[in-house]
Amino acid sequence: MKSNTGRTLVAALTMIVMVAGSTAMSSLFVSYRQQWGITSAEIAIVFAVYVGTLLPILLFFGGLSERFGRRAVAIAGISSMAIGLATLTLAHGLPLLIIARLFQGAGVGLSVGALTASLTEAYRGKLPIGTVLQSVAAIGLFTGPVISAIAFNFGGGVNLSYVPSLLLVIGLFALTPFIKAQPIDPANLPAEEQPLPVAAVASAMRFAMPVAFVSWAGVSLFLSLVPSYLAATLHAANPAIGAGAVFASQFSSLAVTIVFRNLIPERGGIFGAIASVAGLALLVVGTSTNAWPVIVLATLLVGGGSGVASAAAFGIAGRVGRGHRTRVYSRMYVAMYSGYSIPALSLGLIEVHTSFTIAFVIVTAGLAIVTAVLPLLRAPRDRNLVRERDLAARAA
Repeated sequence: MKSNTGRTLVAALTMIVMVAGSTAMSSLFVSYRQQWGITSAEIAIVFAVYVGTLLPILLFFGGLSERFGRRAVAIAGISSMAIGLATLTLAHGLPLLIIARLFQGAGVGLSVGALTASLTEAYRGKLPIGTVLQSVAAIGLFTGPVISAIAFNFGGGVNLSYVPSLLLVIGLFALTPFIKAQPIDPANLPAEEQPLPVAAVASAMRFAMPVAFVSWAGVSLFLSLVPSYLAATLHAANPAIGAGAVFASQFSSLAVTIVFRNLIPERGGIFGAIASVAGLALLVVGTSTNAWPVIVLATLLVGGGSGVASAAAFGIAGRVGRGHRTRVYSRMYVAMYSGYSIPALSLGLIEVHTSFTIAFVIVTAGLAIVTAVLPLLRAPRDRNLVRERDLAARAA
């Protein structure tokens, strides 16, 4: 089990379960609205608030595993996620939902960088690592809402529907012995893992981080708002409606990411971001006119475009982050989860003063501006620097 294959499977499964735990709430938003009277703005706040702990932890403690070891940090993250899910099973109002999300944010913030670095270093397959990481994220994103929707339909309600996800997270403790315990010693790194020049890393991340922001913004707007819209339009209270929408977008992400796995990351980042923003624009049209073909097309564009762009960002981070991948991936996740939360939160706050449609248009326009700037941030020299360093390492 301690082979590269075993460590790959353990890291991937742990990431999937942790991401699934963080998205388990998505399919239940419509139930909270109907049973508790929570507004769209409050839903957006609950959805996004967990970055209140996630982002500070990633920013200030992103390299914690390089000092204390990845196993210890993963255990702390799993424990925090378990507390968050347990709180959701007991929640009876908005304050406890917010507290639960803060614990979930801490859990993801503590563990995600270390787990991503572990998966990157253990994986030895044919697919590009960016494609693998995005596929793992996509599976986790749709697994959480689907599990909660199934549990709800079996009588779990808005509380006990989190029990399956909670049990899965608790089960992760059995896998932690197979996560590398010792911190990485920079002095013992092999030649091919020696860090790249700081300038090369900074230049590559200057492009990759906005790509990550836009790609995860598309996902978050879908997870936080579209399921509720579909349920309201169809006059259906079943969380399976929302779970189905999330599954469709993330299955599209998974499929398109694999199909375009060999696309150069710098191109994939731009094309994927454009497709995702175009999908969001179509969502405005489709939801305003109740044009279901347009909504379906928008779902495919948002899911597929976000997947390609996210895979590109992961690929760039994995390429330039060697020797200190936990820190580099933590920086990447800051951009991703900022995109995951800030646009959704902004939409909810703007909606209070205008309307859902106007707020959606404003947020989408902001993402379009970021996307338009991406070609200016791309630095082709980064790939040349990485290639030269690879050749030098092999020669040594």
